[in-house]
Amino acid sequence: MKNSSRFFIGFGLLVQLACFGCAGSFDAEMNEAQQAMDQAKSFHADELAPSDWKEAQESYDRAQAAAKAGKPAKNLFINAKARFKKAGTIAKSYGETIAKEISDIQLAMGEKLSKIKAALLTGNPGSKSRNQVNSIVAEAETGTESISKMVAEGDYLKGRTLAREIRKKLYDAELILAGKKPVS
Repeated sequence: MKNSSRFFIGFGLLVQLACFGCAGSFDAEMNEAQQAMDQAKSFHADELAPSDWKEAQESYDRAQAAAKAGKPAKNLFINAKARFKKAGTIAKSYGETIAKEISDIQLAMGEKLSKIKAALLTGNPGSKSRNQVNSIVAEAETGTESISKMVAEGDYLKGRTLAREIRKKLYDAELILAGKKPVS
């Protein structure tokens, strides 16, 4: 009887040690989740995939809270890592799509800008019209540099917004040169 009691007590202690060991070793998973978070940030997931980013952040916060409370957190960090990877993948893909759109807009803007400059040289717009168009041209040239910088930094949403604004202004310049009232 004594031997069987010792066996069960020893076995019980061994099981407890194994459980505590598994519950407490989450450092690697926490670091991997942090790396996935950093990578998702580099793709601007908070802006380009906001709902997925929020879910990932909430999952990470739950894992942190469990770790601080001494509860098992390994699987929670694994889940957070997966969610951050998903948010990063979505953001990267969406960013590439927006970058392509911006590139197309910039190409069209370059063509319009060339036509407008040629019309200023060959045409005879009034001085008021010429001043308005020259102002738009200068703003478009400065804006084009800003757009390229935003795209290089991965700030696609702001870059697209600026590209669309400049495209509208160039359209207005064309209207002004044609003797019509600008839209915006």
